Order: sequence, then structure tokens, then C-alpha cells
Amino acid sequence: MDHRGVIASPGALLLEGDCIIQVGTPQELGSMENVSLTQIDKIVTPSFVNTHTHLDLSGAGVVAQRDSFVHWVEEVVLPIRREIDRIEDHVQKGIKLVSAGGSQIIGDIAGSQRAAELVDNSSLRSVSFVELFGLGKRQHDAIEQLNALPPHFGISPHAPYSCGRLVYEACFKSGRTVSTHLSELKEEIESVRDFQGPLVEHAKRIGSWDETVESWNAHPIEAVLDVSGGTPFVAAHLNYVDDGHLAMLAASNITVAYCPRASHYFGHTNHRWKEMLNAGINVALGTDSLLCLDTPDRISVIDEMRYLYMHDDGDPLQLLQMGTVHGAIGIGVEPSLVTLRAGETAGFLVFDSTGDHPLKDIFTSTTMPTWL
Repeated sequence: MDHRGVIASPGALLLEGDCIIQVGTPQELGSMENVSLTQIDKIVTPSFVNTHTHLDLSGAGVVAQRDSFVHWVEEVVLPIRREIDRIEDHVQKGIKLVSAGGSQIIGDIAGSQRAAELVDNSSLRSVSFVELFGLGKRQHDAIEQLNALPPHFGISPHAPYSCGRLVYEACFKSGRTVSTHLSELKEEIESVRDFQGPLVEHAKRIGSWDETVESWNAHPIEAVLDVSGGTPFVAAHLNYVDDGHLAMLAASNITVAYCPRASHYFGHTNHRWKEMLNAGINVALGTDSLLCLDTPDRISVIDEMRYLYMHDDGDPLQLLQMGTVHGAIGIGVEPSLVTLRAGETAGFLVFDSTGDHPLKDIFTSTTMPTWL
């Protein structure tokens, strides 16, 4: 079965290498010579898509929450970023864990070009977004970094509280795939719109603030959409969305990468993902980093889908769409790779079947699938 809601039981796939030749019932495919037959009495799905993750933050494993986001960044993230000689170990661990989580296709936010290269050279079908930071005078350094990157890398201006307007404009005009953090925090609104609060104090404390920094004078969503110029991009989180923003988001080319367990970890509630879908916004799923998950042995969108099914009454078919084709569209990967149709595939997962409702079985189970 896949995101279209077709549940073929029994179903048959004719494969040659990484390509699907034909899909249907065993009767429709008929008998063939020189074909190796494999019978699986379980549920087969395509790979899932992790639209937003940070593989280079995997080395520390799962960490306890802090009393504020700024303290989490300063006490957890920055020390990892400084371990330059351990980047490869961190990334390789992340690659292993995201594969164990059932995703062959990912949108990875890389803290350095080196991290992006490691993911890019792995067996994953990755889109690596190299992260940029730049406020005030530092915007020009960020733009130089952007222009020096190999052309196949995506780009991630970190957030509107850590990147200025010039950086965002350059990213959206670069022709690269773009991903950013957006409206993730209440403090972000205070920083971007009101030019005050703990994020501004943090920027001054770490030396990324100078007298030329200019306020956006707008809500983060409004600020970024204004400079995007209709360019397609991925925006992670969007935990704080006003009523008027729904129509603005629907009129844009945005993909929202919702990370349910990360939102829970940081204490954000009442995400409007269902309203976004109803408004026609492309909502996909991500995991954020291993640091804020509850599964130290994997980085898995499947766990995100199960979380929404159990805690937010998520519709199984809708969740399957969010975990596959919505993410592929967002990061610019061919959606057919995660669809059971003739053509190239990103791989198949095998879930145990526990009852008469295969789609629901995936979300009520606590066990993970295996790769076929």
C-alpha cells in the first residue's frame, strides 16, 4: 500500500534492480519465466521521507530538556558544533539511525559544508541544506559562503532571528533548494518583530550582533514570505501561526515541515497542521535532531506519524501522505520514488501485520519495519 489509499491484498510487485516494472494483483502480473519469487505475509510500503533533520547533531544522543531554548542552544548545540574533529562520527551515526527509522530520502540541515558532503556521499537520497547565519555586517560573509558552495547543495538560512533580510533575499534568488526554521518560538516573534527578548540577548552574548542589525518589523511568517517572492521553500516547525497567516501560507509555495515530537519536547502545543492541510498547504513531516527525540536507536518519521495518530487523532491515510509524497515535493525529490508505481523506487519497508486493517496496524504497532 502507499499514499493513494490502495491496499492490495494480495498484491504483487515485479522488480528489476531499483525499478518497479509492474504493480498489481498476482493474477494481473501473471506467470513469468526466469523470475525469482519472494512471498511476504506482511505489509509492504515505500520508503518514508524525513523532510527536516539534523544528522550532524546525532553524536550526543537524546538529551534532557533545558529550562529555555536559549540555554538548550548554548549548553547542548554549540558544544557539539565546536567538536569539528568529530563531525564525521556524528554524521555517520545519524545516517545509520535515519535508515533504521525507515527513511531513504531526507532533507538534512548541515551545520557545515563538510557535514553536507558526508551525507551527500552516503547511500541516502539526500538533499543537504547547508546552514547559514548572518546578521548586520555578518550578512555579507554568509552570502559569500552561499556563493562558494557547490551548486548541488541546498541552502538553509537558519531563521529570521539569526539571518537578516539580505541573506534571505540572496538564498531565494540563488536558484537552490531552500529550507529555513520559521515561527518556531514565541521568543522568535519578540525578536523579529519587536527587536528584543532572549534571542536578541543571546545574539549579543555570542558576538553575532552589531550596530547595523535591522529589525524586520513584522511577524516572522510575514517577513519571510515577503522576501520569498513566491519561491518554493521548506519551513520547519511553524508552531506559532495566526489566523490570517493560513491564507498567506496557502497562497505561497511553502512546504511546512512539522516535527511533532520536537514541538512536544520544547513545550509547544496546539499546532495547526490539520487547519493547514485543510487550507491546501503542503504539510510534511520531519524529526528535527536526535537530541530532542525519545528513540535513541533511530531517527524516524514513522514515530512522528504514530505520535500524531495516538495524540492528535491523525487520519492514517493523511499521515501516510505527509510522511511520503508531501515531503518529496517539499525538498524537490520525485514523488514517484515513494509511490508504488512503475519506475525507480527509493526502496520498500516491511511491517508486521497484526490484524484486518493494515493501514491502522502501522500506526498502532510499536515495532519498526525492516528494509526489503
